[in-house]
Amino acid sequence: MGGGHHAHEPFKIPHYSIYNNYRDFPELAAHEKRLAQVGLKDPWIRNYVYLFDRNYPKVYGQWAHFKKLILPGWKYGVGAAAALIVVEEIYSLSTKGHTSWAGHH
Repeated sequence: MGGGHHAHEPFKIPHYSIYNNYRDFPELAAHEKRLAQVGLKDPWIRNYVYLFDRNYPKVYGQWAHFKKLILPGWKYGVGAAAALIVVEEIYSLSTKGHTSWAGHH
């Protein structure tokens, strides 16, 4: 059973108390306060901490997450592309006597 996937190490289930930091998030603390005003309590509130934690891409938004992934290497990528074009044009000039920018097709 299990589809042939074997775990190399036994999985360790974290203790539930590590997720009791929901009061650190203003949105969840305000939610708890609103519920308390009408005499209610949300026993599952700690399960929503990941929705308000800024370390998750869903909270950033897709565009912000995309920028965080792409922008650190953008300068190096543009520089490498420009260097490749220069090398290619120099090689073309030395072997064929003209570059691709000369207008001859």
